Amino acid sequence: MLRNLMENGLADETGQAPGKSIIFARNHNHAVLLAEIFNELYPQYGGKFCRVIDNYDPRAEQLIDDFKSDKNSNPRIAISVDMMDTGIDVPEIVNLVFAKPIRSLVKFEQMIGRGTRLCRNLFGSNKNKTQFRIFDHWGNFDFFEKQYKKTEPSVSKSLMQQLFEARLDLARLCLDKGEPGMFNTAVDLIQMSLEGLSEDTISVREKWREKRTLSKPEILHQFSPATEQALRAQMAPLMKWLDIRGVTEAYLFDLLIVNLQTELLKKSAHFSDLKDQMLNQISRLQMHLNPVREKAELINRVKSVAFWKTVTGDSLEEVRKELRGIMKYTEKLTYEPEPPRHIDVSDGGVEFALRPTNLKFSDMPGFRKKVQEVLIKLFDESPVLQKIKAGGKVSKKELDSLTSLILTKNPNVDQEVLKEFFETADPLDHAIRSIIGMDAGVVEKRFAEFSVRYPKLTSDQLNFLNLLKNHISRYGSIEIEDLYEPPFTTLHSEGLDGIFIDEKMVEALLTVIESFKPQEHATKVHRYDFQDS
Repeated sequence: MLRNLMENGLADETGQAPGKSIIFARNHNHAVLLAEIFNELYPQYGGKFCRVIDNYDPRAEQLIDDFKSDKNSNPRIAISVDMMDTGIDVPEIVNLVFAKPIRSLVKFEQMIGRGTRLCRNLFGSNKNKTQFRIFDHWGNFDFFEKQYKKTEPSVSKSLMQQLFEARLDLARLCLDKGEPGMFNTAVDLIQMSLEGLSEDTISVREKWREKRTLSKPEILHQFSPATEQALRAQMAPLMKWLDIRGVTEAYLFDLLIVNLQTELLKKSAHFSDLKDQMLNQISRLQMHLNPVREKAELINRVKSVAFWKTVTGDSLEEVRKELRGIMKYTEKLTYEPEPPRHIDVSDGGVEFALRPTNLKFSDMPGFRKKVQEVLIKLFDESPVLQKIKAGGKVSKKELDSLTSLILTKNPNVDQEVLKEFFETADPLDHAIRSIIGMDAGVVEKRFAEFSVRYPKLTSDQLNFLNLLKNHISRYGSIEIEDLYEPPFTTLHSEGLDGIFIDEKMVEALLTVIESFKPQEHATKVHRYDFQDS
């Protein structure tokens, strides 16, 4: 569970470590065990990165305040026993780990709510929080029959992996260009990065033999193709486990410098862009601060035209060494983009107001839940609801009587909620069916002809059909585009097209699917083969 969070959780802006996270533990002993294991697996964080927060600790309230204070503050990971399940508002939270079973739907939804708070500029200037990730190790979503979208493994590279690979690129380029001085500098920095990896960290421990071999100066300075490949494939991903909290700006400056050195050797036009970026950063250094003022002579020299006329890789390396430590004193950019404008366009006396459309109230999960509770409560005494679930056609008169029954039988339910649904749902019987579902036996009968027509289906095709039947039984119908999304892509990444290759089989299956939609909403699906076009 801990490795899953650390390796696949949403990370901070550097990609080095997960953002603010909560692990929901079963009890105090369980929480303590998780914390102890975390510190064994990731000792580089010094024991403060992940903390237990429960009623056993008299400092619990202080730990909560520390957790809430800043996106980079310790603890970054809170192991909670009930104290943070509800009522805690931390917008920076991007990962939730369910390390225990939940059997209360209300509590489950409140726990999920810990991750739903919006947070501006969480991943840098104008990079807002748009999602959060849930690690459900106890099947709670399946227990409550909640839909979810399975996330794909992250392919983004951490800052330190980018820097490590950039130095490998520079070393290779220096060999090709005959620059032994810069080559030795790049290799020495690569070796320092390797030596900075703690073999007590679980992921590094698994590669300890390769790390020790590749760290040898004679191996690195030989820089054979096999060595370079091993460094890229095996060592570069491990750079994620270097703890750079508090010195992020220094390593960002390192990355900028190594890119400048590379583009300088290439004599690339991109060098000018990177030069402007570097001058922009240096111009934002706060000169009134003593550590910055001490470097004033070098800063002024870098700003001069003469420096750039005679710039070399070695002179850039000198700048890196001298200025990397003070880059944390640059003024932060606070630019905010202008909000979208509202434009009224008039033409011929007719005005057109261009405004964003609002989400329909009836599309909101909370709204659907309220309506579902009402419908299920009345199901046994309503022949119309039973007829809808069975897939039968109902008349307008029957729907009107059902509407009256529901609105009069539920005086304690928000009438506006019910009215919104019954006045906007179109067609009403299919909207109701999408909430109460369809009888599984009826769904099975609709697919029976298809199964008879194609008796030699593969196991993947049968599993796909079972997923499809379950979805329709639960929601009454399905949109074609949903067949290319989870859970249908768990069997094949291309969804429907990956499982059913035969065109005629696909056409027959789509015909069955379309039969569950309202007649006026059903559309003929055409598939074309463009190979001969």
